[in-house]
Amino acid sequence: MSSKWKVKEVEECESTFNVARALPAWTVVSTQHQSRGRGRFNRTWFGNKGGLWATYNLPIDPSLNRHWGVLPLVAGAAVIETLKSFNIKGLRLRWPNDVLVGRAKLAGILVERPSATMASIGIGLNMFNDINELDGRTSDPVTRLCDIVPACPSIKQFRAQLGDTIARLFEQFVKDGIDSILPILGTAWGETRPVVAITDKERIVGRFIGVDFDGSPILEKADGTRFVVPGITVNQLKELI
Repeated sequence: MSSKWKVKEVEECESTFNVARALPAWTVVSTQHQSRGRGRFNRTWFGNKGGLWATYNLPIDPSLNRHWGVLPLVAGAAVIETLKSFNIKGLRLRWPNDVLVGRAKLAGILVERPSATMASIGIGLNMFNDINELDGRTSDPVTRLCDIVPACPSIKQFRAQLGDTIARLFEQFVKDGIDSILPILGTAWGETRPVVAITDKERIVGRFIGVDFDGSPILEKADGTRFVVPGITVNQLKELI
């Protein structure tokens, strides 16, 4: 792992976010078990022993002209780039923060801003944990890395590899903006799919074809016209097939 990172390991905690917020940038907090992990909109994230449950703290310069709201996509690109080295068939991102293999969920990403000068990237990735415990408790089928990668790395090895990729892509983003990450994201979504974007006011149907400069989803209507759904308004982007 890059010398930039300092690792704090805790055996058990409610959430690695809770531990990480009191620590400086370039710290990664990792735990064996999360009792109250969370996803978007405070949805429950199950973190039983054997998975990677970690939060990576990154420095934010508020004076820099960057759209910090796209950090979940930078983190998603980092996870995809790290997993690509294992030649996983069907690996893809689902907007805005899920990592899938086919239709099965492998990992989730959540970014929080504990202060104006720091962002915390939470990663939950199924590796060796007992996913049978999740039957009936999740909306997606679930998979884990050890079942799809014959020579699966250890949790510490993967945590280090991912940390190096996060650092590299984050520094690339800080230097050159989101345009420098778009080539990775362009292929990360897999094939275009019909989706419905659900907001507080409406349900918008179209084919998801990528993201705008601020990370908002771009949908294509049946007549070929394209439009951006402001990401901040989207409660869920649900795939229709």
